[in-house]
Amino acid sequence: MMDDNDILDFLLIATSSLVLTLEAVEFIEQEESTALKEHIKEQRRLCRSLPAEKTRPTWTGFCHRISDIHFRRQFRMSRNTFSNLCSLLSSVVGNDQFRPESMVISSRNTASLLHRGGLIPGEIKVAISIRILAGGSYLDLVPLFDVSSAKIYVILEEFIDWVLRTFQFPLVDYLHDENWNALSAIAEPFSYGSNGILSGVIGAIDGLAVRIRSPRLSEVSDPGNYYCRKGFFALNVQAICDKSKRFLWCYTSNKGSTHDSVAFSNSRLHSLLAVKALCLREKGFYLVGDSAYNLTEFLLVPYSSDDVRNDDSNIYDAFNFFLSSCRIYIECAFGELVMRWGILWRTLRFDLVKCQQIVQVCMLLHNHIKNDNRNENQDDINGIDQDWRPTAQLATNGERAFPLVTDNNEENISGRRSVSQECSRRRGDQIRRSLAVLLHVHGMDRPVHSGMRYNQYGHVVFDG
Repeated sequence: MMDDNDILDFLLIATSSLVLTLEAVEFIEQEESTALKEHIKEQRRLCRSLPAEKTRPTWTGFCHRISDIHFRRQFRMSRNTFSNLCSLLSSVVGNDQFRPESMVISSRNTASLLHRGGLIPGEIKVAISIRILAGGSYLDLVPLFDVSSAKIYVILEEFIDWVLRTFQFPLVDYLHDENWNALSAIAEPFSYGSNGILSGVIGAIDGLAVRIRSPRLSEVSDPGNYYCRKGFFALNVQAICDKSKRFLWCYTSNKGSTHDSVAFSNSRLHSLLAVKALCLREKGFYLVGDSAYNLTEFLLVPYSSDDVRNDDSNIYDAFNFFLSSCRIYIECAFGELVMRWGILWRTLRFDLVKCQQIVQVCMLLHNHIKNDNRNENQDDINGIDQDWRPTAQLATNGERAFPLVTDNNEENISGRRSVSQECSRRRGDQIRRSLAVLLHVHGMDRPVHSGMRYNQYGHVVFDG
């Protein structure tokens, strides 16, 4: 018979043996599991297929496959204008950053660089970015140029930086430097319609509502103020153009609910014009705008409907007509801008800073195309209008494209003016009235409606 101590010893020995057995089993299982994992990992490495070689086309080869007309419709500019754009960007940012295709091809391991995910030539980066601005989708650009979808918008951001470093809006520099010759060159074409009477117009100003997504609280503290009276979130973009519809200045930081007059008053250009007001008045220079803006000595606006109705001599009506004939070019510039860059056909779904930069880049590229096509003596917008079918464009999220709101028919906001504002308004009214009287003296009245007709573009023109 076993006593209690023997039983206790036996149980301790059995328990120890069991623990050792369990530890051995656990160790064996861990070893087997580690060996199995290593085996699986090795088999995966051996069986893993090699990455597919990229077939990224060269820019030269891509250009050879499409016609001149196709190129112009796809990139909104001719081949020469595109080449000039690449040359300008490369000269400013440097070949090491731009990496033109000629430099990439001349380097070693050309096949690796072009076809296995290496360097992307600068021309292809420009082409990808312009297609995005023109309304193209990254879904189409990924197989077309054999780049990853994540790389598309990295390239766009790089391109935006290149353009902003290369091109500028010239009006502020002209005013700072008091370059009266340059301002006179801008004003001369505006004067042709009035036989030289309105000879001091240095630009037409208006506002453009650019649709954006609702800003986040992390971006601004008051997202609701970006909701404009047209019924959508927007940026109130202020811009000035010349008679050739090139943009001379733009200000993209205004909230959508901001009135045009307030938006312009908040800009640095307005402060600069106020400082230069005396010189501008002596030289006879001024801007022209619609009734949404305040009348000042450097910005002339039309007479109100009450003034025109109470004027039996039609002096005010004639002035409004010729002022509108100068101001209409900013509306046409906005129309061409939206027609050319399809990214503006839908809501801009970027952060606020990027939205502002995209609008500026679109305007700067618009100017580049205008300048180059003027040198080539060709119509820069003809042929692109057949792509202007926003109702047929459908975003990937189901959002249908639509034209932007480019007008602002809201009258100027009322309120008490400061002493300086009232003095500036009175001086502006004197300039406006002297021009109206001068038009009347020279028999420059509003043309009769019997001479009105529509041209091939649907624009109103007057015979004679």
